[in-house]
Amino acid sequence: MSGRETLVRGGRAFDPGSGLDAPADVLVRDGRVAAIGRDLPAGAGTRVLDARGCLVLPAFTDLHVHLREPGGEESETVATGTAAALAGGFACIYAMPNTNPTADRPEVIRHVLEAAARAGPCEVVPVSAITEGLRGRALVDFRAQRAAGAGAFSDDGAWVASDDVARGAFRAAGEDGFLVMEHCEDFGVTGPGLLHDAAATRAAGIPGIPRAAEDRATGRDLELAAEHGARLHLCHVSTAGAVERLRAAKAAGLPVSGEVTPHHLVLTVDDAVRGGPDFKMKPPLREASDVDALVAALEDGTLDAIGTDHAPHAEAKKAQGLARAPFGAIGMETAFPVLYTRLVRAGRLSLRRLVDALVQGPARVARREPFALRVGAPARVAVVDVEKTAVVDRGALRSKSRNCPFHGWPLTGWTRFTVVGDAVAYVASG
Repeated sequence: MSGRETLVRGGRAFDPGSGLDAPADVLVRDGRVAAIGRDLPAGAGTRVLDARGCLVLPAFTDLHVHLREPGGEESETVATGTAAALAGGFACIYAMPNTNPTADRPEVIRHVLEAAARAGPCEVVPVSAITEGLRGRALVDFRAQRAAGAGAFSDDGAWVASDDVARGAFRAAGEDGFLVMEHCEDFGVTGPGLLHDAAATRAAGIPGIPRAAEDRATGRDLELAAEHGARLHLCHVSTAGAVERLRAAKAAGLPVSGEVTPHHLVLTVDDAVRGGPDFKMKPPLREASDVDALVAALEDGTLDAIGTDHAPHAEAKKAQGLARAPFGAIGMETAFPVLYTRLVRAGRLSLRRLVDALVQGPARVARREPFALRVGAPARVAVVDVEKTAVVDRGALRSKSRNCPFHGWPLTGWTRFTVVGDAVAYVASG
């Protein structure tokens, strides 16, 4: 739906970035925030959105999404992935490069951008591979990829294991100022592991992945970032050890950042042992002590952003059993309600930090202007119903895949509307 003027009426406008926290209407005109205040009048042609019982927030940015297109359209497409994003309150997502063909050439970057333009108003920023084919041997043409529209560089699940190749990437990043996003996993330590190495997995006879796989890789990458002055972003941090390494690097003044996923903030390896393939992801769900460390690091700002690592897989693939099923879970549509319900309402995380980690934090990492509730700002608005509780139904989600570990959970804090420019880009059913 679209219209030249939209009035979001009766909500609580909340934007930590601008210091706004008050009952207020938000008027959008010609794609921008035109006014914020109490009892704003609606013109004859104004679309009015009922925000009673809702938080009115700047829309979210997700630095870590898998859209699967090109090559994996049986699991997700740019169109279905951006629809899921908008349903979760996200107006900007960063699309990871492990597609087929890999996003290691300008034409693949352009394909993603063109598909996003056709799909609708959600902004998609392609992330380029660091190495050709994600094979960890030959570096891509960084400048050509940036010119084509790549917003960052990552080999994602295929960590650049070669010190020499990684050093070349970090040297180039330090020289040209681009962002390196690393999935830190030493595969020599991971071995055949499926879930986190813990008492529960050992008792079940499931091969484990020790924390050292992440901790060692994190340490190496932080050293390279320090050596070359490179911007490094740690993807989906999952261990207490990685948190401490990141905290020390920040204290030393390095230009480094980190993200954490909703599932690593609320689930543990025990859930994975009980839950099966939909709880199998990389990095694996860890132990309660790691979860506590992650929540604390998010609250104190050591972890900058929430990245969902939305990783859709067709149902037939996840149905192959724990050993053969691919790693990954979907997460954009449930991100806010999971964290609002399990952390904010439980008193473990402040609402201010949750919103900051979904709005300002990703923008700081990417060095872009954050979405804001400010007169004159481009209209990117998420209206979240914090009085509505509903049970997660994976069959009703807009993602093309159903691998949701939160199926059946009663959650509060669902997106009611997402406004992008002149468009009311998402309207909740019911």
